[in-house]
Amino acid sequence: MSIFGSPNRCGSQVPLDIVQRGYDDGLAKWVPDGPCLDHVQVLGYVNAPDEPFFSRDIGRSFQLSGRTYYLFGDTFCNDAGISNNTVQLVPDRNRPKNAYYLQRDRKGCVVPLIALNSDEQKFLKAAANEKTRIAFWCFGGIVEVTPGIGWTWYQKHIISPGGHDELSGVGIARISHNKSSLSGELSCARMPGLMFGPGQPLFGSFSALVEDDRVYLWGQQDTDVFLARVRKEHCHQLFQYEFWNGSTYVSEMEKAMPVLQGFQQGQVFKSELFGFRLPWVFVGVTKWADSMVMIGAASSIEGPWDIRPLFRAEGIIKREAYQYCMYAHPWGANAQQGQLLVSWCDPWPGGVILAKVTFDTHPGTHWATIALDSCSEQVAYSVTNRAAEISRSSNLRFAELANPRRLRLFGTDERAVEGGLNMMRHHMGLVIKDEASQAQVGRRRGSSLTGFLAKVFSRVGREL
Repeated sequence: MSIFGSPNRCGSQVPLDIVQRGYDDGLAKWVPDGPCLDHVQVLGYVNAPDEPFFSRDIGRSFQLSGRTYYLFGDTFCNDAGISNNTVQLVPDRNRPKNAYYLQRDRKGCVVPLIALNSDEQKFLKAAANEKTRIAFWCFGGIVEVTPGIGWTWYQKHIISPGGHDELSGVGIARISHNKSSLSGELSCARMPGLMFGPGQPLFGSFSALVEDDRVYLWGQQDTDVFLARVRKEHCHQLFQYEFWNGSTYVSEMEKAMPVLQGFQQGQVFKSELFGFRLPWVFVGVTKWADSMVMIGAASSIEGPWDIRPLFRAEGIIKREAYQYCMYAHPWGANAQQGQLLVSWCDPWPGGVILAKVTFDTHPGTHWATIALDSCSEQVAYSVTNRAAEISRSSNLRFAELANPRRLRLFGTDERAVEGGLNMMRHHMGLVIKDEASQAQVGRRRGSSLTGFLAKVFSRVGREL
């Protein structure tokens, strides 16, 4: 099916193609007051039945070479001592609680993913108190940039007896799957020095993700969270980074503007949970020590964000204690059924708690997508503006999509979608002729309408 614009002011023809049709299962509701929560099912601590229980925090998950892992912070290995930045493998994603450590030393202490270098070992030997330690905490997780290779932006802390915590800054390390290991062991190569200091946003150590050919990194400074991006192949090169200034990306870090405020930990991820209009989702916790799991949604990776309280987390060992490190694990639940797996931390002697969140859902939705990337900016602007006018004056719903540019029309059934296309024809002067057979499309899947010959001609109003 095609929609052909009549000659524009330049005298050329501009094709507008209906490139996809599909059907969505009922998506989780995001109404003006926020998401509609159905129920929360607490699954318990992350810990396989045959593994010793070690108290630990963070509990952020990541995937590398098709395997799923949890990444923890401080890990109290009972009488064997304390470790940090430890990793567990999840052999079966259908059993997200069952995770196993890959390496422990002779004493039974878990081997950290990021090891001390020789200078740090010398520093600790020369420290006035033997209980001084250096910790690497990977709150932002690990992002896979090519199969089997990822990066993590870790916070380096020097912790002295009595609880004094000195933040050194953020370093970066290359994480790779050990190909010689059948058990999923990982290798780590730290890059020299630190990328960001205590007086700068700690990019990558709040949240990080890969979208297309770039890594997007969020970092805190005081109560503000800032956003940067870098091409996947240049993660370790600071001069390649760009920083969001509120309207565009710039090379000067000092021009960065906050995209979030008041959060202690959190995670940004892409999901179908709330539909095509809100593909970006945030799960986190504020700095106000209220144990509240917060959830947000946005149409753009830069925001603006609509963030609402979802539910108050409780501990298992310490039920009323402050719960922290709220994260999502999109691989662990079915977003198409309005579900999301989340976790939070129960303070020592507790651990990382998993819960499955279920939202109220909308009825299923049919849709058709019109391509705008092949037409002029003037034509695309006029079409989307008129679609917005139709949406405001009817029960039809449109969404503008990016990369590539699309206009998606939604309806409760196929007849409603066809009615919307006819309304576009009426209001925009478009003549739509469909000679293609309508193939059955499965749930959550769009079907590219290729392999047919359909000629459609249209008359576009003066504004096109």
